[in-house]
Amino acid sequence: MKNQLLGRVFGCFVAALSLAAIARAEVFVTGDLPRQAALGFRTGTSDEGLVVRDLATESAAAIAGLQDGDVIETINGRSFSHSYVGENRLEKLDGSELATLNVARAGRAQEISFTPPDKPYESIPGADSYYGVVDVADGARLRTIITKPSGTEGPLPAIFFLQWVSCGSLEILPGGVSRSILAKLAQESGRALIRVERSTSGDSEGPACHELDYDTELEHYREAYTELMQSPHVDAADVVLYGSSLGSTTAPLLAQQLQADGYGVAGIVVQGGGAVTYFERMLTFDRWYLERRPEEVAAADIHDELLQRVLFQSEYLIKGRSPDDIAKDSPEMAVIRADIRGLGDGHQYGRPYSWHQQAAKRNFLAAWVEIDAPVLVVFNEYDQFEGRHGHKLIVDTVNRLRPGTATYIEQPQVGHSNERYASIEDAYAGENGKPVSDQMAELILNWLRKL
Repeated sequence: MKNQLLGRVFGCFVAALSLAAIARAEVFVTGDLPRQAALGFRTGTSDEGLVVRDLATESAAAIAGLQDGDVIETINGRSFSHSYVGENRLEKLDGSELATLNVARAGRAQEISFTPPDKPYESIPGADSYYGVVDVADGARLRTIITKPSGTEGPLPAIFFLQWVSCGSLEILPGGVSRSILAKLAQESGRALIRVERSTSGDSEGPACHELDYDTELEHYREAYTELMQSPHVDAADVVLYGSSLGSTTAPLLAQQLQADGYGVAGIVVQGGGAVTYFERMLTFDRWYLERRPEEVAAADIHDELLQRVLFQSEYLIKGRSPDDIAKDSPEMAVIRADIRGLGDGHQYGRPYSWHQQAAKRNFLAAWVEIDAPVLVVFNEYDQFEGRHGHKLIVDTVNRLRPGTATYIEQPQVGHSNERYASIEDAYAGENGKPVSDQMAELILNWLRKL
């Protein structure tokens, strides 16, 4: 009876310590980067231009008179010809500074001035976040975030995260499957979680998303890594790289460069990207885009359609030509240019043409051949973009050269962004997905525990 009572008391004591650790979660900010503004609204695009959406009624912008449906024409007196340029300028507005928007509403011009507050910093239960800044050689200034379990002292083994193609901030704020994975790693891995905001995102300063090319992004990661290894929070001798989606292509290239620079790489985790050439990757996108639109593309037409896309992608990715120039080559190329998924006016998936063309020159498999480190490759069966073969290629190649060092795990019925679907058709349409972020995080945690 006495032992049971002592056990209950001890259990309450441990629970109290756990709650205290959660309560102690803190944020520490160093450096002079201005804080990003919390605008209080989102934007969308329409035929009219950049449109205000989801305006919070209590926001400074709403109180100043901004309304849902307003079309933004200038930002602080500067006009823009593309909506994505306007979106980037809004994202780079600083908190606590006056912002002026000229908008069109029902055919009439309006000027709205307001002072948005600073965006809140992340707050992760049980983890402390250390915000810093790295100045890189080309003049960009990158926000860095190192998160570690609350109350821990001294350097910890670390996870260095490399992100997907889109340029949103990596701060762990409420919502989002991918950020939920990062939160769980920060809380339960016993490692410091390192994130480097692209020059396009959060508090960082530098080239916008539609301007930042692949080679520059990779070099930013390398420079930031080198500086962050001097952090008192990081054990530079035990750092694992984790690449998600297209971070799966930058992870082996960064590891290859780091090893050449004399750094050890403790391991690499990738999910959502393989080791096939970028050209093959984009042709896979094209094939699936054709196959999964049966109402628009007849099965018998896919053969000829894909051959046309091979010609287009050869000119675009291998020869480095602008898609707009390729479209002028023939009526057939103009039709293809208009139907390539994600290919907009001056960008593809929000990134400049040069980003994709530089990626197409990279030899990912050669990097995997050279990396001397344990590898975990996770493939999601219903991935809407990436194929199983590219993932298996990494594991088969590494294990042939260094037997037993690469692990392959496949998640049934899970899509690219770690949501479970009832069918591949639902997955491709992005309908009725159920997040499985905890499952993905557990796969990584279990692998890390065996290192």
